[in-house]
Amino acid sequence: MSYSDDFEQWKENIENVPEKDVKLPNLPIDDFVASTETLAIDASEDRDALAAAGLDVTLIDELTPLSGALRYCQANWMSIFRAREEAQNQWKEQSPQAFEFRDELLHDFSFAYRNLDDVRKKVIRIREGGSNADMVQDLIDLAVLGEKYPEPLAAIHFDMEKLQQARALSHSMSELLAASNGAVGEGNESKVLRDKAYILLAEKARIIREYGQYVFWKDENKLKRYYA
Repeated sequence: MSYSDDFEQWKENIENVPEKDVKLPNLPIDDFVASTETLAIDASEDRDALAAAGLDVTLIDELTPLSGALRYCQANWMSIFRAREEAQNQWKEQSPQAFEFRDELLHDFSFAYRNLDDVRKKVIRIREGGSNADMVQDLIDLAVLGEKYPEPLAAIHFDMEKLQQARALSHSMSELLAASNGAVGEGNESKVLRDKAYILLAEKARIIREYGQYVFWKDENKLKRYYA
């Protein structure tokens, strides 16, 4: 079976893990999954001894497919996480020029509309605020304002193509900002599924390890199999 098949098999169980039980993984997922896959092999070899002590051996059979489901969830989460990182890097590269372009437009507009009180006040309001979201909104607001009152801009030989540039830049930067600030925090669905899958697998592995430590307490070679 593929990891996606494993996930589909375990999807309902993963989703049903209570939110209150969800915890962050305490070690890298790849390392944790590798250890549980090894545990599945070792515990399968010791199946009879563990069953004799009262272990529900179906837990052993569940380790490998649930490990696959966790790998699937982790891959989805990392894909989203890395996309956000890439968007953040692009924002850092492109936003300084976008802010500079916005400031140049404000400089031109402030001069062009200096004698038009109503329009000048609009320019002043647009100038307020300096956040990333403000910059994105400012660009479209300036484009709309310039298109509505073109004559004063033409009088100072303003390049009217900059208004279309402002529109396009506002759109592209808004998409980049949204991706950069994408929902990848604690409430992100992919992350929550990853954490739930981890908790579900960790609990099954914990039970098996407890039984292994109990059964093989005098067998040093086998005992070490049951410590994470």
